[in-house]
Amino acid sequence: MNNDLDSLIRHAAPLSDDEAVRPVSAETRRALLAQITAEPTAEPRRGRRWSLGLPLVAAAGACAVAAGALVLAPWQSEKDTRVVPSPGPGTFAPSPVAALSFIHHKRYIEVKIKDPDADPERYRKEFAAQGMRIDLTMVPASPSVAGHVVMQGGDASIKPIVSKGCYSGGGGDTCISGLRVPIGFKGEAEFAIGRPARPGEKYDSTNSAFTPGEALHCVDIRGLTVDAALPRIQKRHVKATVFNYDSKGPEGYVNVGRDKIPGNWYVLDAEPWAPGEVLLFVQETRPTGKPQNNLLFQNCPRP
Repeated sequence: MNNDLDSLIRHAAPLSDDEAVRPVSAETRRALLAQITAEPTAEPRRGRRWSLGLPLVAAAGACAVAAGALVLAPWQSEKDTRVVPSPGPGTFAPSPVAALSFIHHKRYIEVKIKDPDADPERYRKEFAAQGMRIDLTMVPASPSVAGHVVMQGGDASIKPIVSKGCYSGGGGDTCISGLRVPIGFKGEAEFAIGRPARPGEKYDSTNSAFTPGEALHCVDIRGLTVDAALPRIQKRHVKATVFNYDSKGPEGYVNVGRDKIPGNWYVLDAEPWAPGEVLLFVQETRPTGKPQNNLLFQNCPRP
């Protein structure tokens, strides 16, 4: 992820649902997809990586048009092989199962992901075999995002399936959970879908760390000092690996380690960083405004 994409993401949350469906150009979608698949850099960032939910998906050019009824279960990787006759007489060879499945209905095709670890080219070929020009990328995502579309763009005839009950870092409660491809689709589309991160792999798509299913759900450390917050985090067997703050200089917001942050600074928010790790947004002075993401704590027990 680079600074250009970070800039897009930082300004995503204020969008309304009406703004979210505003079309974007094909050039913007292709540029974003290229940044998604680019090799990540070590440069610090401010704000979340891709967050789930309609406001942020829109900033990524997603809800301008949707790409398919993609009922997703990419967290269940199907690595089985089927035995088929080989060209050699009397011998058999394993052949991998398809990475995608296509269920034909009267007016649309429902697409399911069977192998979330497949190469994007393999997805492309299987879509092409169905006469579809669709690019699919799987990205490491935090638990509440895995199995959801995090970026999409393309022909407006492809419709998203929007589900209630998931919580985005921007405070929304709807997410795209599937895609529906109309019969006879002749356009183009591209989309990225979250998958579980592998050991040692950083997330490229996240919700708030306080979202149901995430590491710090119901652990409210907002407004606490760093020294007070860290013991609460550790009780969840989670480590604060990265701290983000405004340097007030040309670098803007920067990411640093624990040794660079005084213990009496205050926690503003938290974001999943990697499995078992979070990033804390901090500042020197006590927060005076309303804490972010209050919706995420509405069903949590009172302390």
